[in-house]
Amino acid sequence: MVGVNILKYIGPFLRINKIKPYNIKHQLFYFSKESLKEIVLHSKCGIFTPIKELNIKNISNFDITTFKDVSPLLCIYKKANPVLINMDNKLCWNEDKFKKEINIDSNAFMTLCLLELSDYYTSFYNIDKNKYNLKTLYNLMCKNQLEFYALHFRNVQGIFTDKKCENISSPEDLRFIEKNKKFKFSSQALLMAAYYKCSLLLENQEKEEFKNFSFDILNMLIDSKEELYDLSFEELTKLCFGLNIFYNYSKDNQCKDLILDISELLFEKYYKEDSQSSILKNIDVENDALNYINYTLIYRNTNIMKSKDNTKFISERLLKLYDAEKGLFIKNTSKKNIEFTSLEIMLYLMVFMIDTALYRDENKNDLVVLDIFKRQLLDSGIILSWPETPDLNDVERYRGFSLKSEDLIEEQNFRPSSIPSPESCELAPIFAKYVTYSRKKENFKSIKASFDTYKNMFIFFIIIHFFKPESPLNL
Repeated sequence: MVGVNILKYIGPFLRINKIKPYNIKHQLFYFSKESLKEIVLHSKCGIFTPIKELNIKNISNFDITTFKDVSPLLCIYKKANPVLINMDNKLCWNEDKFKKEINIDSNAFMTLCLLELSDYYTSFYNIDKNKYNLKTLYNLMCKNQLEFYALHFRNVQGIFTDKKCENISSPEDLRFIEKNKKFKFSSQALLMAAYYKCSLLLENQEKEEFKNFSFDILNMLIDSKEELYDLSFEELTKLCFGLNIFYNYSKDNQCKDLILDISELLFEKYYKEDSQSSILKNIDVENDALNYINYTLIYRNTNIMKSKDNTKFISERLLKLYDAEKGLFIKNTSKKNIEFTSLEIMLYLMVFMIDTALYRDENKNDLVVLDIFKRQLLDSGIILSWPETPDLNDVERYRGFSLKSEDLIEEQNFRPSSIPSPESCELAPIFAKYVTYSRKKENFKSIKASFDTYKNMFIFFIIIHFFKPESPLNL
């Protein structure tokens, strides 16, 4: 009888601990695409347009009734309150809490996410009409978004900058004012990638216009090369990332040369001195993790071994922050309370998920992945809610979209059981801005529910780009 009681408790323990990085990858991809769909189609957190204005009527076989209640975004605002309100027995975003500023990077990442998901929904051709229609809808949204950005979010020199939306009484009165006169080269690179990627979905004159516009941006960056070398560590890192994304789409040799120049400068200027010492001087989790991703992309695109060596140096540097006993990474600080942003937690996790997938023969960091995912993402509360698992009649529940019982995908590939659904907690499925960890109590404090679009769109893009089923990186 004693043995039976022991087995009763061993069973749940084994089920809890059988999750693997593979499951985490699928959970995060599902979360990102579903959360993004909620934001861009239903939140109204930005300037939106009636669906009929997207020229859907010119698309054959598109069932507009499927999307009759959506409000497609042309741009997204900077901030919002993710606490949902009940209106007519329906949970909605609180429009009174929107911060009507336009962060250009948030919008670039939003459009890049939709463009990447367009590739994903292409897989549903002749399988699921409604999901395939999402591809068409996202394509049209991206085209309209990019035209909207070019019209409203450039300064007099034609450079994309952050703007602020003035109060308007009607869409015809839409006006944006410049928030500040500074601009970022990295923002231009992200939008360069978006315009080029969108050109691949267009035809004839529109295709050439979008493609040429993206190369105009590239030429501007090349002509400004001397200025680029004087940029800050953070800006160089983000610029290199934007260029990497553009190169993934275009395979343009001029862009590759610029990436190699900037990536060499980054390592020489910010890492080489540390590589000669065992002392960790200035670890910046967000920038170091993004540079790990930069060098990974360079290595995968060029096979230059030095870039692979750089990834190893940075991952070993970041691994030193990991406390196996606590199951967390702890930043170098003497503060009693440590703030972790959602972006740096996610980027840190991505480093070791990529490291495990691409360099498994050289090191095994599965435990780091499982700990950071569980402790710093799930247990910390930084993810406010999680979309429900697809129904059993949804083709996404099955391998190969077969709808065959033997191909049923387990629920743990879609969501963790520990996080509530949006309907049960009345919170949007997003990443909060930051979470605070108490060294003394060794736990995370209650977080302030906030929606920072830059952090969320950046996180969604990183996840979708690396984890979508047809990702060229094969993670």
